[in-house]
Amino acid sequence: MIIPAAIASFIQGPVLTTLGTRDARNRPMIARGSGGHGLVAPGRLEIAVSASLWPETVANLRDNGALCVTFVDPESYRAFQVKGRGALREADADDCARAVAYVAQLRQRLVGFGIEGSAIDFWLTARDIVMATLDVHRVFEQTPGSRAGAVVT
Repeated sequence: MIIPAAIASFIQGPVLTTLGTRDARNRPMIARGSGGHGLVAPGRLEIAVSASLWPETVANLRDNGALCVTFVDPESYRAFQVKGRGALREADADDCARAVAYVAQLRQRLVGFGIEGSAIDFWLTARDIVMATLDVHRVFEQTPGSRAGAVVT
């Protein structure tokens, strides 16, 4: 599936990233992404995630590959969700550098909204990064309002 250019640009910006997975008994688990969500192919994304902060999410992804990722602009609440099949790979030095830059940029943005840095540091980190690769099957609008849940592609 090809991700529309405007959405691809949006999800690669300083937006909040939440990964959703499930375990073998279909119990959900979420994690915050740490950036690095670049398009590596027209329908494939990569998202950095801290394996030490979100071990259940990483384990679920390794076990079954079920993955959805939601991207939200914290100022406007504009949001998109992508669903598909995921896999993990080790992060390289470039992935880690992108995660560090993303965390710094998003942290600065959130502090600018009045959120305490110590609250952000609890769930947003570039430590122990692994890369979740998502082969996108569907894209959904998730901005609050009448189009929330609408299939984009």
